[in-house]
Amino acid sequence: MPAATGFQIAFLVFAFEFFSMLAANALAPLLGWPASSMELLGQLITFSMAALVLLGIPRLRRYCVAELRVPVPTTATTALVAASLIKLSIPFAVVGGVVVHAFATGSSALLASRIPTVDPVLAWESTLSPPGLLRLLLLSWFVGPVIEELVFRGLLYRAFERQWGWVVSMVLTSLLFGLAHPNRILAAALGSIVLIWLLRRTGSLRACVIVHVTYNVLISWPALGRLLFTAPEGVPTNPSTWAIPLACLAFASVAVPACIWTARRAALPDGTGQFTTSQAVGGT
Repeated sequence: MPAATGFQIAFLVFAFEFFSMLAANALAPLLGWPASSMELLGQLITFSMAALVLLGIPRLRRYCVAELRVPVPTTATTALVAASLIKLSIPFAVVGGVVVHAFATGSSALLASRIPTVDPVLAWESTLSPPGLLRLLLLSWFVGPVIEELVFRGLLYRAFERQWGWVVSMVLTSLLFGLAHPNRILAAALGSIVLIWLLRRTGSLRACVIVHVTYNVLISWPALGRLLFTAPEGVPTNPSTWAIPLACLAFASVAVPACIWTARRAALPDGTGQFTTSQAVGGT
């Protein structure tokens, strides 16, 4: 069987997304789910379908198991910490970019309305509700990161890399990962760059899963999500009010390009030579 191309995999990913949206629209009224839970239902359908495909097709199952079996090198602690910090800074950096643009255009008085925030009471109620706990514990903290890493960094990145090399693959995979997260396209795309850097530096998809889970746990409510989704205290027109987003913007502006630059050479776990990526799905 010929190897699947990156665009074939990408088409299947977004076909799943589209089908899940249609299925959620059809099933929600039958199940009595409120409109606010439509996204959750769509995610449940998407991840369920993806899991069935990845586990149900023998060759895909063997490939996924082989990818997840590659251990994280014992020397990769620094890379794991760095990737986690950079990825965590990105959503705050996006807010910082909005703040800089507002001050540069003289519209800082509108910042409070331009940056969406949530009511802490409503956020707690949503998080502790049965749908909220299902989304948080099952989809965000466990199933979601594993499925997304297998599909995007394990399959899609590998397929594009085989066709056009790692630079084009990093760009295409990250763009598609961003589009798969329409509510946070830029943050997801930049986060994907960091995860691909980590994959190339460690040779282990398991490392990407660890950082992905860490990010999802820490960015959720009420951890760092409290800072990200709650308006900062102070006068919106005072730059010091936005100290955290601005500091993260400065950090990410250096760290993400540094990831791209240092990813040009993928290190072996033992530090010698060029890391050879695992065989792409469909290969012999």
